Amino acid sequence: MEPGSLLHFFIVEGYLWDWLTAAAGIVINLVVPAKALTPLKRFYNTTDMTLSYPARSSSVPSSALYVLVFVLPAVVFMVAAVVKRSGGGLVDWHHAALSIAEGFALATGFKRWTNLVGVLRPNWLAVLRTNDDGEIEDSRLAYPSGHSAYMFFSMTIVSLYILGKLELLSRPSQLLFLKSVLAVAPIALALFVAVSRIADYKHSPADVNAGCFIGIVCGSFAYFLNYPSLFSPGSGSPKRRGEAAKREAQKVKTEDKAAMYDTTGNA
Repeated sequence: MEPGSLLHFFIVEGYLWDWLTAAAGIVINLVVPAKALTPLKRFYNTTDMTLSYPARSSSVPSSALYVLVFVLPAVVFMVAAVVKRSGGGLVDWHHAALSIAEGFALATGFKRWTNLVGVLRPNWLAVLRTNDDGEIEDSRLAYPSGHSAYMFFSMTIVSLYILGKLELLSRPSQLLFLKSVLAVAPIALALFVAVSRIADYKHSPADVNAGCFIGIVCGSFAYFLNYPSLFSPGSGSPKRRGEAAKREAQKVKTEDKAAMYDTTGNA
């Protein structure tokens, strides 16, 4: 396989195995807890006021959620790959997309398997009166919040990606706070979605807090699998493997030496 070829990239550098592992994790997490296992049938009291909230439609329905979780990051990565070709446009987009796939695999694992504890939604008693079996089963899956977990894993990756691309923590910069606000804006969007789940009586604050924690941890872990530290000089470039990694490291060293020369005027 020739270095630089697509087969070399996926097979020799090993990205194919990462994609397959992420895909397998997603399929297992989405299918097994839902089809092969059922959540615990928890005791509840019909006079429990914490389960007596009215049934309301979601401010952010599932269709909009998945657009925010997957389509929005893809657009951000595409724009960044075109505007700033650090690490190569397609390679950079690939690593960012792989981070989303790996983050989703991790988040679905923690979310779906923990759902089996069978915590009831705050609108449980109202849902029972609908006699809708699908809604009733879904109402046993309150802890942790899926909307919160999925939004926070995705938007954490996007925020870290923007921080890395702007090199806010690794190089001095003009308009530092303005760029910082841009970088944390995705987290604000994730927070809005998470809070909406409490406002819509779909989750308690504990459910949402757990989902946010899962999302932040999974998103951060997945991002740093594919990108270096935000404090490193090459924070905007994706991690490569094998010979490609050596070439990228040499390129960063060369750029740093050039920057030092421009600053000091000395070789």
